[in-house]
Amino acid sequence: MELGNMMFGNSRGEFEFPDRKLGYSEAWRVLANVDIEYDGYDNEVFTIRPYYLGEDETQAVLPNFVYKPTGFEIQWYKHAFRDTYMNQDLSESQILYIFKECEESIKE
Repeated sequence: MELGNMMFGNSRGEFEFPDRKLGYSEAWRVLANVDIEYDGYDNEVFTIRPYYLGEDETQAVLPNFVYKPTGFEIQWYKHAFRDTYMNQDLSESQILYIFKECEESIKE
């Protein structure tokens, strides 16, 4: 965990995200076309929220990414996949599957 995040940050979770490069997979790049840094995105399959910089504790603890069918959550520090944690211990292939499912939900 980065020092700044340890003292002030919001990304927390039981499991460390397996590999930052996984966050830049082809499936995630399609999802990243949604302006997650500012606006976020929500549909019936997933939600992406930008990192919250305010002081409202209820907002600060919300995950940055939620895959609704399983409740899989990801939280990062300030920028997508920086100092990233997740609430379930998933393999890289399971995470890629989730990203592809999210990608498909945008195409529909």
